[in-house]
Amino acid sequence: MKITVAGAGYVGMANAVLLSQRHEVYAVDLDSNKVDMINNRRSPVQDPEIQEYLAEKDLKLTATTDGVSVFRESDYVVISTPTDYDPDRDCFDTSSVDAVIRTVISCAPDAVIVIKSTIPSGYTKRKLREYPGANILFSPEFLREGRALLDNLYPSRIIVGVPEGRTDLVPAAKVFAEILRESALKEDVPVLLINSTEAEAVKLFSNTYLALRVSFFNELDTYAETKGLDAKQIIEGVCLDPRIGSYYNNPSFGYGGYCLPKDTRQLLSSCQGVPQKIMRAVVEANTIRKAFVAE
Repeated sequence: MKITVAGAGYVGMANAVLLSQRHEVYAVDLDSNKVDMINNRRSPVQDPEIQEYLAEKDLKLTATTDGVSVFRESDYVVISTPTDYDPDRDCFDTSSVDAVIRTVISCAPDAVIVIKSTIPSGYTKRKLREYPGANILFSPEFLREGRALLDNLYPSRIIVGVPEGRTDLVPAAKVFAEILRESALKEDVPVLLINSTEAEAVKLFSNTYLALRVSFFNELDTYAETKGLDAKQIIEGVCLDPRIGSYYNNPSFGYGGYCLPKDTRQLLSSCQGVPQKIMRAVVEANTIRKAFVAE
């Protein structure tokens, strides 16, 4: 199988390294420095497992800045380019994903495009209206920055979204899910094949729930600080309930990183016209927490 991964950030490198254990993989990036690092078996991102695999494993991985030439030879093109949040438009900036899709369809119309970048719910469906007959799937990532390959080697689940009504893409989705599963070290990984729009929502709601949990324990800590109480004792007592569990419970300056701030804001933007309070509260709670700690 020939696979091209567009974008050499955390998601792109985690997938390129994972898949190149068994398949011929090209990593495409506009940054020639990143390309040189990958070809010299050095990681362009800070991730110990990626660096270890590049240095020690026999990977079928080549990096290039020439996307068009490798797209033409690919069975699958995995898009992992950044989708930063645009505050002026109140949504993700999907221009990098748009550009890759446009290029692949123009030069390799038979290739199966798998979007790994985080996108607004409904994006894949809109792209298919723009490019009828295109082969576009969405497969959400659930990776931690800095341990991205580890999370791909031991995934919590594998989800591949097929656009509604495109039953012709189900075989390609099953093959891609199997490619991910066979490359992992974890056994018995749950695999879900669902509609692409629902898969896009899974990603946004998953990250928003994690942000909600962080915000909850941050506000517990704010309460304890304001009342002169020991937050650690309260948290220990709360988290011994097995329904709650002892994870994502360490009070901090606020939820940060690349994904949680932008994904929560994108979900809130998508909730226009939807009766809700929690999504807005998750976004506002982070601002309140940072202001409290700073004060």
